[in-house]
Amino acid sequence: MRTHSPVLLVAVLLLALAAATLGLGYAHWTWVLTDEGTVQTGAFEGAWTWASCTEFNSWPDPPMSPGDFGEAEGKEVGSTTSYPDPDDPSIMHMIVDNAYPSYAVDCQVHFHNTGTIPWIIRGTTIVPTSANLENCTLSGNQMKTLTCDELTVGYADGIGSQIDPGDGSAGSVTLHVEQLADPESTYEFQVRICVSNWNEPLSAAECFALSP
Repeated sequence: MRTHSPVLLVAVLLLALAAATLGLGYAHWTWVLTDEGTVQTGAFEGAWTWASCTEFNSWPDPPMSPGDFGEAEGKEVGSTTSYPDPDDPSIMHMIVDNAYPSYAVDCQVHFHNTGTIPWIIRGTTIVPTSANLENCTLSGNQMKTLTCDELTVGYADGIGSQIDPGDGSAGSVTLHVEQLADPESTYEFQVRICVSNWNEPLSAAECFALSP
């Protein structure tokens, strides 16, 4: 009968043990732990929500008494309409139609934080958008004034105001049709507002430059 050497058996056992040890080590070093998570960021949003326009006849002073409201001498001629831009809610379109020299309007406007994080109003501007508004200049900071040959527009804004989610900033847009206005004309302009994150300090120019 054939017998195996004790030395050979010990060598085989040591080799098997070494192989098992290597296998365990390989399994250990190739084991991967994967930890998954989700980070939900806040919504950074704002939009013009409404504008209420009232004609008045005491320009350049704001209406103070019931007799100041309405067109001069009881006229029912001109009209002013406004609406937020459907593609960019930071832009308010305003249209003055069938007006005449000295026609004046005061519009109470409201810009709302429709997101979930606070932001700060960094800048505002008034932009003439109809070609028949000529020689226009913009001046002022908190009180913006657009002066054209045919139309003057003023906007009292809330630059520097922090607006929390669900809150809004109220402002006033006043306009006055000048003596150089053309008969049977429609004048259009925009009021634009730029906001940034509450902890991201930007100037008005920087804010508008970074806007889409």
